[in-house]
Amino acid sequence: MIIFKVNGWTCTPPLQLTLKIKSIEYEFIQEHMLNKSELLLKSNPFYKKIPILFHDEKPICESLVILQYIDEPWLNGPSILPSDPYNRSIARFWAAYIQDKLKSLVAEYRYAEGKEAKAVVVDKMSEGNMLMEETFIKISKGKSLFSGDSIGYVDIVLGSLLGWVR
Repeated sequence: MIIFKVNGWTCTPPLQLTLKIKSIEYEFIQEHMLNKSELLLKSNPFYKKIPILFHDEKPICESLVILQYIDEPWLNGPSILPSDPYNRSIARFWAAYIQDKLKSLVAEYRYAEGKEAKAVVVDKMSEGNMLMEETFIKISKGKSLFSGDSIGYVDIVLGSLLGWVR
């Protein structure tokens, strides 16, 4: 199991955590985004970006897809996705929401120039946070994590973003 990574990117910690939860051994290959390797370009020819997981010499691209993939063939360790198809689809929806909406707002804030521009982004983030809180109350059923008693897919995706929010 090999994962291409770039230091400091938010897509790497959720993969590391999931692999640890599942007790899967892996190796990292450091990539340089200004000088991408031929293997990276060949493995992800459309987006040409990381992360890329290699399993049995086959590339799997995109962090959310990789997290779902890791959960399927390895039955060791707890599953990060719910077993119920409906709950699994809900978890996938919220993970995509976090990845697409909240993560992009964090980046937007980091690059916003001036107090007014940052304030606009903070307002958008507050709306997103309120929606996530309402969702958490519904989904967690009084437990401390989105998935209940053990860490799951939505918890991993959201948790990986928290370090960037500071």
